[in-house]
Amino acid sequence: MATSRHPLPVDEASIQSTPSPILTKNFRLAFAGHFCIGLAFWPYVLLPLFLGNLGYGSFMIGVLMGTASISGVLIRLWVGGELDRRGRKPILIGAAALFAVVNLGYILVDDAGPPIYGLRLLHGLSVGPLFAAIMTFAADIIPETRRTEGLAYFGIAGHLSGAIGIILGEWLIGFAGFPALFLFGAVVSTFAVIFFALLSEPNFKGSSHSSQSLWKIVTDQRFVVLWILSLTFSLGLASYFTFLKPFAESVGLTNVSFFFTTYSSVAVFIRIFGARLPQQLGEKLVLTASLGCLAVGIILIVHLPTTWGLMLTGMLCGIGHGYGFPILSSIIIEVADAETRGSVVTFYTLLFDVGFLIGAPLWGLLISLGSYNVMFTAAAMVVLGGIVLALQRRDSGAPHLGW
Repeated sequence: MATSRHPLPVDEASIQSTPSPILTKNFRLAFAGHFCIGLAFWPYVLLPLFLGNLGYGSFMIGVLMGTASISGVLIRLWVGGELDRRGRKPILIGAAALFAVVNLGYILVDDAGPPIYGLRLLHGLSVGPLFAAIMTFAADIIPETRRTEGLAYFGIAGHLSGAIGIILGEWLIGFAGFPALFLFGAVVSTFAVIFFALLSEPNFKGSSHSSQSLWKIVTDQRFVVLWILSLTFSLGLASYFTFLKPFAESVGLTNVSFFFTTYSSVAVFIRIFGARLPQQLGEKLVLTASLGCLAVGIILIVHLPTTWGLMLTGMLCGIGHGYGFPILSSIIIEVADAETRGSVVTFYTLLFDVGFLIGAPLWGLLISLGSYNVMFTAAAMVVLGGIVLALQRRDSGAPHLGW
């Protein structure tokens, strides 16, 4: 019996409505590398305790924590163009390898002195390009129509590694001291190098845009609102990433993993089950509400100095970070031109280094001159101030936010 050679009718609308896949091989490899880097990176929220053991006070701890941001800022001024010219993969591999070496270097530090400053500078030289390249690569491989959702899923690697890494870090410190923690960081960073080496650069064509592009990006009116929000967001993060552990120790709470585990778990939960909420309710509304949650969480830290208080404030700050970062990232990437995406994302991540560079010593100074209450209150006000300033500049850009 003859069979028809005519093709079956195709429902073009159903094909067009089929969502592009997110969980590709490249996505899985990048996710694994991001997770490994996170396992090494997140436990550094415990570094202020290490620095305190070396004899440093609150202000100098802030200075040392901010030192990494100096080199992070400087290297990103260069690396943005390199991401667009040379591609993302070489920088991912090189930066992850340097981060592994830096982790080993901390093992050799046993007193206050110049070596710790040098290591902090190298720390920034590795982490700065690393996170800029990770974010840019993720933006490259996630379908444009699902970018906010895809970046939310990709960010799970960072938050999940935080939930695990800080608990594991506190256990390693208690079991074998800080050298065990630093060795662990070197090992998992090496695994990240392997995962990044297996990536395939997606149809990369080097850009030859001018070195003046960075200044144009900084002053581009489409981004002004986003830069304001990103900087004030990062200043808020710097308060508890730098000083939550010393504060907890001062009130008899030795285990800050309650805060960071809740923080990361909430962020992971909303990125899995609430990744589409910004599209459903509007990115402006969700972003504003999430940054408001962040500010409330920060200001409540000193007013709820209990284990349950750490969990509640961790939840509020986790909501802020869990929605704030991917929404800002998605809008910035969408507004950016394809040929300068690496530079735009690099400047965006650079602002988080600037936030820590300014915030860590500033918050440490406020603690020295005032108290933890003064410091956390000021940090919360900065986050709220960013929202107010952004709303006042509605005509300056960020059309997807409605400003």
